[in-house]
Amino acid sequence: MLIDSFFKIKQIENNGNIFRFVVSIQSEHEVFEGHFPHLPVVPGVFVLQMIKECFEQVQNKKYRYLELKNCKFSRPIFPDSKKDFRIECEYTGVDSLLLKAVVQSEDTVYITLKAELEEI
Repeated sequence: MLIDSFFKIKQIENNGNIFRFVVSIQSEHEVFEGHFPHLPVVPGVFVLQMIKECFEQVQNKKYRYLELKNCKFSRPIFPDSKKDFRIECEYTGVDSLLLKAVVQSEDTVYITLKAELEEI
């Protein structure tokens, strides 16, 4: 799990099947020692895990990705302890869920995701 070690949830909003999170990335996390030492970048797999863990927090369940139907990394995310990132998750379904997510800050979109999840 990355929550509380790699990132922290600062705020959660709920509007039906849409959840909005404000998160901060811990720029001192050890992953940045190797990814990359002179220009740290958030690994893509960490972004996917962060989205899933935020969603798990509000559902109070554990999930796994079944299929990434559409996943577009628009810009790299650089860790900045002074910058907050917003994650918006919208879901449909019961047994298997279709999750649409966007990670952004201000006017910059970093990733858009459409994925199928199942409860584990």
